[in-house]
Amino acid sequence: MRPSIDAGAALGDVAAMIDRGGRLPPEVESSLLETVKTLAPSVPTPRYDPFYGIDRSGGASLGVLERLSRHGDFRKYVHVLDVRAGLGGGARWLALRYGCRVLALDERPSLVALGNRLSRRVRLGGRVVGAAGSASAVPARDGVFTQIWCVEALDACVDLRLPIGELFRVLRPGSPIALQAVVAVDAAAAPRDTAAAAPTLSAYRAAFASAGFGGIEDEDVTALRPETSTIVLSARSRFDRLLRERLPRGALPAAAEPGELTQFTLGPARDAALASGAYRVVQIFARRPST
Repeated sequence: MRPSIDAGAALGDVAAMIDRGGRLPPEVESSLLETVKTLAPSVPTPRYDPFYGIDRSGGASLGVLERLSRHGDFRKYVHVLDVRAGLGGGARWLALRYGCRVLALDERPSLVALGNRLSRRVRLGGRVVGAAGSASAVPARDGVFTQIWCVEALDACVDLRLPIGELFRVLRPGSPIALQAVVAVDAAAAPRDTAAAAPTLSAYRAAFASAGFGGIEDEDVTALRPETSTIVLSARSRFDRLLRERLPRGALPAAAEPGELTQFTLGPARDAALASGAYRVVQIFARRPST
């Protein structure tokens, strides 16, 4: 049975297309690669972004990722854990931008498999490796990572203490975590029709402190989150159009207009809430103490 897409999700969010058996329709990979092949002769890829941002579902712009990467020491030989990495676009960006090695962790095996194929296509198979696992059960020994990178991966968590405690476990003493989150300004006032009400900033800070992190800082980056690159937006729009043409009838939200499918948003309700001020985007930096 072919997967259907939730009418509340942007088509560009590839994760929304996984069926109950955990499979992605083959049209996703073929459309992504054809988009890149069509653009490559005449449109330069954004720097360190070889798939034109199509593989960075979720909506965070390169500008906001640059800001997040300041919260750490990303460089050659550093071993980074990218939490809920999806297709690994952010992990590949880190590897190309800074030369670090990245484990792209995601609990959805079909995304991990496609992400590994994409990494091999751009000769990053040795530096970016996808693995199945979740933030609450990282398949790694204690203290193995020298950086943790987490972009809007925990926003649906009811209890943040388990995943943040697990990230503390696998982070080397003295090393930093850089996390971006969509937070509810007031949990009681968060829209009821959202897919998952995001935690508040105070809930994140409390979970970090409870896990044992120190030096906790945060910065509001709401204004930087939207993608502004015309190249990336054009590539995503082309990708969306190809999917619309190739996926079987019934696999697309019937009421969606083409422009609505290029947004890579959190979903209409959360997106509207972000615009209204009910949600904010924050970056949180902390460090596991050396002793």
